[in-house]
Amino acid sequence: MSKIVNQKWKNYSHSLVKLALTPDEVRCFQLLVAEGSLNAKSLGKGIGVLPNAVYRLITNLKQKGFIVELDTHPISFQALPPDIAINAYAQNKLKEINQLITLSLKEVSARPSSSTNTIEQITGRNAMFLKSAEMINKSKNEVLIISIGESVPDEIKIANRDAIERGVTIKFIAQIYNQRNAMILKSWVRMGLEVRHLSETGYHMQIVDGNVCLLSTSNPENSAERSSMIIRSVGLSNAIRNYFYMLWEKALPIKIE
Repeated sequence: MSKIVNQKWKNYSHSLVKLALTPDEVRCFQLLVAEGSLNAKSLGKGIGVLPNAVYRLITNLKQKGFIVELDTHPISFQALPPDIAINAYAQNKLKEINQLITLSLKEVSARPSSSTNTIEQITGRNAMFLKSAEMINKSKNEVLIISIGESVPDEIKIANRDAIERGVTIKFIAQIYNQRNAMILKSWVRMGLEVRHLSETGYHMQIVDGNVCLLSTSNPENSAERSSMIIRSVGLSNAIRNYFYMLWEKALPIKIE
């Protein structure tokens, strides 16, 4: 590729990662743009991933509108023009966010204000983990989590175990599912969590019993740097709960093979 083309793809890649594509998805899309069309085997060889991982990448990219499946034998895949695919995906993400904002405002305005509605701010990954475990320990019916699927401290593992023993349902959407964290996610399935995968990045979300939620963002260059809010508001927590279930329907189950 020329320097101009390389620079153009560098800009595309930066935009795509910010729009919640994983680096492997970007590489897969980039290879298809460069080659025209490829089958799954050639894609895997081209980006250096195993067959199962290739099919997950293909499924995600099809759902997000970046590639299409061709009627060939063997089945091959073709990328949409980058400008068209990126703009369409960005518009869909913006629409989802606007729907969440509208729903949140509707839920909050429908309920009388209460002095029990509070917001607490915390800083750092360890503080977030401790607050997460505390919330899970107080759960009675349901815990909903969206996160990258990273290793967690023993406090959270014990809190999850105890909550499940109390009859609490725990649903977890992992934003990343690859060779590095597959064992972690499958161990959670064995523990009794319902785990699915959907490529979303840049935030952590936890809603407990529809009345308190934890929202967190992290520095992509250093995941230990996190800023979090604990929001105690039934109206807003339920609005975010509704958003979780919208994503849950799109997510793919992670099963123990």
